[in-house]
Amino acid sequence: MKEQKIIIFCGADMTGKTEISKALSKKLDIPYFKASTEKNNFKKSPEFFINEMRYADPRMIDIIKQTGLSLIMDRGFPCEWVYSHAFGRETDNTATFKSDKEFSKLGAKIIICYRNYYDGLIDPDRPDLLIPSKLLEINDLYFKFTEISNCETFCLNVEDENIERELNEILNFIN
Repeated sequence: MKEQKIIIFCGADMTGKTEISKALSKKLDIPYFKASTEKNNFKKSPEFFINEMRYADPRMIDIIKQTGLSLIMDRGFPCEWVYSHAFGRETDNTATFKSDKEFSKLGAKIIICYRNYYDGLIDPDRPDLLIPSKLLEINDLYFKFTEISNCETFCLNVEDENIERELNEILNFIN
């Protein structure tokens, strides 16, 4: 039986999380998951994420525990903590850190993708909201999250956009 691996990719927008996590999924033959309704739900209702932390995450954790499923997640509970702080919206820290504790018990590893600079990058979905200074603030909040999480975390610099180097660093971290 293969060893269970749970890897959660986080980081500010435009750090290559999706590309890197999909490439790792293919390399390790581990299912990839990204909530397909994330952007629409963010636009409709910010409290959606609070309810997801309270109700969906415990259920997902239970499924992972019971099945021994390995999973590569494109975003997860650390993102809720970071983005709620960055944009001053309500969250449920108790639910967030309950997820952190439970994912930690499962041996989950968190990979924080970050850039040194965001100058010149424009998010086509939210160009007025995710400006370079806000993305740097989000980076800093992810670094702060690594200090309070129970999960093992690794900060992956993606500035050079070298997927082979990034995958090698990740493999060294998770093995």
